Amino acid sequence: MCQFLGRQGPDDLVPIADMSDGTPVYANSHIGGLAEKMVTFEEWVVPVFTKASAADLGMVCSCVSVAGLGATTSQNVALVEPGSIVAVVGCGPLGLSAVQGARISGASTIIAIDPIRARRELAMAIGATHVLDPNAEGARLVDKVRELSSGPNNRLWAGGRDSGGLLGGAGADFVIEAVGADAVAPKLEAGPDPTGILPLRQAYEMTAPGGHIVTTSLPRGTLSLPAVLFTIGGRTHHAGQAGGCNPMRDIPRFVELLDKGQFNARALATSVVPIDQMLDAYQAVAYRTTVTAIMTA
Repeated sequence: MCQFLGRQGPDDLVPIADMSDGTPVYANSHIGGLAEKMVTFEEWVVPVFTKASAADLGMVCSCVSVAGLGATTSQNVALVEPGSIVAVVGCGPLGLSAVQGARISGASTIIAIDPIRARRELAMAIGATHVLDPNAEGARLVDKVRELSSGPNNRLWAGGRDSGGLLGGAGADFVIEAVGADAVAPKLEAGPDPTGILPLRQAYEMTAPGGHIVTTSLPRGTLSLPAVLFTIGGRTHHAGQAGGCNPMRDIPRFVELLDKGQFNARALATSVVPIDQMLDAYQAVAYRTTVTAIMTA
């Protein structure tokens, strides 16, 4: 999974093939891609049977969508339950896939958080019940999520969710963090912290006592948390290796969600380009002027 990422050379990877002149070929992350031909290990190959287009299929087989759906529907991590409250911090393709996974799993409240207006609007179109702009909310973002997560009263054993006190009161039952650091300065609305550390901390703090947080991003820096919140706050942290997905088990299930119209891949595939335009596609994704770029041979 993600731990295979690293430098591209014999110190980290094994050759998966040889050129006709004997030159060894190394595949990015042991997987490859971005080429007209691939040689890959058998355990990375998942057979699927579908009539979906290559672009739509690419959405449910890519690591971003797999991680988003895995974080909300995979039995390996925090399986979202019907009637639960879910917050998704960061609405790129991974976060938007998590929004859909939460909807598919029957969450009653889905709070999507992103600074880019177009992504918030897309989140509402595919299943979010509320959207928040972290720039507009500022220091009140966590409190706002708690307000949206509170029950009819503050009595924990009588239908309430916010008993107040040391551990922070209400919050989302499940939080999917999918922000990370900016590789370059975005051309659309920028978030409050280019390192990704602030939204990561906010994601932890907006998780309800006894709730689950799945982290999927690659932030830069060191995270500090209130010590008591960390020691006895009751939050369960899941490291988002592909969102906890088991590719051989889960990808065929995700394809079925696509085929039955439960997962909207087309809404997320905002740019579909031939492989010779992949540099332009990468640039659009880096600048966040598109949600997802799918490259087809």
